[in-house]
Amino acid sequence: MNRRQYLTRAGAAGAATGLLAGGAGCLGDLSGSSDDGNGDADVGSRAGVRAIDRAAGNLNKAAQSLNELSLEDPETVEFDPSEPRAKISDARDHLETAESELGEDRQTDIDTLRSYADALEGLIAVTATVSDSSITDDIDTVTTALEEQGDLEAASETVDARYTEISSAHERFEQAETTIQTLDGDRLAELAGIDLAELEEGANALGAVVGSLETLAAAYDSTLDLESGYGALEAGRTKFENGEYAAAEREFETAESTFADAQGSLESETGSTPEGLVQYVETAACQTTHLSTAAGAFADAAGAAADGDPVTANARKNDGEDALEDVNNCTN
Repeated sequence: MNRRQYLTRAGAAGAATGLLAGGAGCLGDLSGSSDDGNGDADVGSRAGVRAIDRAAGNLNKAAQSLNELSLEDPETVEFDPSEPRAKISDARDHLETAESELGEDRQTDIDTLRSYADALEGLIAVTATVSDSSITDDIDTVTTALEEQGDLEAASETVDARYTEISSAHERFEQAETTIQTLDGDRLAELAGIDLAELEEGANALGAVVGSLETLAAAYDSTLDLESGYGALEAGRTKFENGEYAAAEREFETAESTFADAQGSLESETGSTPEGLVQYVETAACQTTHLSTAAGAFADAAGAAADGDPVTANARKNDGEDALEDVNNCTN
């Protein structure tokens, strides 16, 4: 299953599973109003109750838009957040009406649905980010740049921008998750037929997706860094060729440490990476492993050259070149 299929089935879709079960439409009994002859008050109360009902219905439709995503043919399907966002906007308008028509005894209900809207808004925003097919295009661009030692500066700029975007999405997810944790499950179920446990489960799955993407983006961002990552590796090679062995060794050690840290963060994802992202995380881990090995070998070569040991220096330099060649095999 590819990345986009997983995002829908295990992440975004899971966030909405069962949300419509027993949905809105049973709120009349919650109004506490009756026809007691106070015509204006009764009309206002009924209008407020209808507004809450409609708000809950719109919010459930926004959630259902996630549930209805089907990516059996992922190349022809895209997630458009505009419709669910419009439903949430309509729901907020209805809640404004409810607040103006109903008394303080219904304020908690209104606040609960507003929190539900906040949570859905966050989940929809995160889903829009992580289901963007251009993410995989960027990963392929970076992978190719590393394999072919191509335009690494452009690749670094691409990764930096994507890392910023995904980190923002992760922060938005954490806000939505916090909101979900503050929801009163019983009240939400009564108002809108929502099973809070299922909402939490789906949100957790989506969180795993955005978390893994952030780890992947961060690892590539540091790997391609023009000062401490690949830039340090290239600077070391230049200094080595110029006979500046001590300076070259320092550059190589910096690069080795950066690559090793990136490798470690990627390997920490083992066991928790969503199925659709495993291939990408494993490829990045493979690349950073070989880059770390290469930088370490080059550092040894520079150290040996500085000590006047050309045989060891040449042997370790060749080891480093071989490790760089191995980077090309990570996608094979």
